[in-house]
Amino acid sequence: MEENQDKKIEVNEEIIKEIFKIAKVDPPKEVTDEALLDAIFKLKQQEMVDIQPQSTYNPTSNNILVIDDIGVVTYQLKILLKNLGYNVQVAKDIFSGLNTFIKSNYAFVVMDLFVSTEQEGLTLLNETKKIITKNNLDTKIIVITASNKAENRVKCLNGGADIFLKKDTGWQDKLIELIENFHPETI
Repeated sequence: MEENQDKKIEVNEEIIKEIFKIAKVDPPKEVTDEALLDAIFKLKQQEMVDIQPQSTYNPTSNNILVIDDIGVVTYQLKILLKNLGYNVQVAKDIFSGLNTFIKSNYAFVVMDLFVSTEQEGLTLLNETKKIITKNNLDTKIIVITASNKAENRVKCLNGGADIFLKKDTGWQDKLIELIENFHPETI
């Protein structure tokens, strides 16, 4: 895909095939931005598929999904959370994030608001919340962002986030504290 608002979005062939497959659209001979957007809009119009977990959902799961397009953030969180005994999966874009989420059970989804744009982040939040609601899951959504816009907090909490956390000094420690306090085993 081409650059979008000065930020390049990397989408590999596997993700593109998955988008067309899920949207029930035959892949075109040449994948263009327009063909991909058409498939995404068709996907958006459909109800998200029911989760088909590989195991029975367990609300006390130690599984956490981190979705952020900045490698250093995902690396830091993966190490920090693994050291606390959590099983951590990482996704770097909206499509792999949703695809990973529907394949397993997660106690928490920690997602950056700007994956890779604010609009995509809000779409990710909305679709994740739909899946949680439709499947009666107890997954908690934590939105993290470096944005200073006050309205983002309202948008995210109204959109289904359980926690909104600004990436400021010590945010990783705050995140861990929130996860530890929210964890079903400690409630």
